[in-house]
Amino acid sequence: MLPLQAVFNILIRNITKTGYPFPIDREKCHKWAVELNIPRNKSTIMYTSCLYQLVPYINSMVSLLEKAEHSGFWKFGVKMYSGVSILDKFSSLFIRVPDKEIEKVHKILKSIALLLMKNNVDFGYLYENDIYSGALLYDLGLDELFKEHVVKVANIFKENKVEKILTIDPHTHHILNTIYPKYLDEFNIEVINYIELLDEKNALRPVSKNSEKYTIHDPCIYARWENIIDAPRKILRNAGIEIVEPLRTGLNTGCCGGPIESISPSMSKAVAIGRLNELREKCNKAITMCPICFANLGRYSSDVGVEIEDIAIVLTRRFGITL
Repeated sequence: MLPLQAVFNILIRNITKTGYPFPIDREKCHKWAVELNIPRNKSTIMYTSCLYQLVPYINSMVSLLEKAEHSGFWKFGVKMYSGVSILDKFSSLFIRVPDKEIEKVHKILKSIALLLMKNNVDFGYLYENDIYSGALLYDLGLDELFKEHVVKVANIFKENKVEKILTIDPHTHHILNTIYPKYLDEFNIEVINYIELLDEKNALRPVSKNSEKYTIHDPCIYARWENIIDAPRKILRNAGIEIVEPLRTGLNTGCCGGPIESISPSMSKAVAIGRLNELREKCNKAITMCPICFANLGRYSSDVGVEIEDIAIVLTRRFGITL
């Protein structure tokens, strides 16, 4: 079993010091927005919480934790890293992230931004101020630390005169839309999920009449907590996608195995493979719409024989949007 206190200490220290749960290259984190020349100083912002950007770092960290689950040497290394903050300077030696993996998630972020632009949505981006929402602190029950982080994020929004936030993943959307108002006396910023906004705008049409078949994986938080079930299906059908529903779907969706990958990688893997087998029963191509699901299912998809694609990638291809 993993030394849970050591894992918690690593996550807590990273968020407290950097604003992110894992060591991350800030310049690479926002490179996608620089390439699209997304403006600053807008009252409406696309807020990523850097969750998609964290996917390659999560995968690298899970690889390390998998070793620690089964090796006394690596387990000792995790304990050492958790207790000696100076080792943060050397984190890149064992949390290695290839550029091609970063480019993969940048492609998703660019797809989301371009889909919004093509639907005539005017928005900006916070760049270096686009820090993590704190969702993991809330999930782990670290209430006091979560309260502190919430105030930090809210102050960033206030300083940047943010009036409307476009969220792009279920964890960030749920935290801002449902949880932040419970912790902040005056959180009156409008929170809109980009999938629901695209469904509302409905301005794009597919460039090909040929349909494609996919099964769909609903993130637990979208389906069970935020009732975002119909919107993605409507957009996909509008794009010419034939959806084959898996056995567990919508409100009864199956879990991807995250975010327990930071606590028990072996359990997370077992859950992910179980879900991948369910998806494969219906189709060997599956659509996700959550960075945690994309990471967890994507790590083992080739083992099961399922191709995992983010909904934004599928939509940009179907609507003929060039990245």
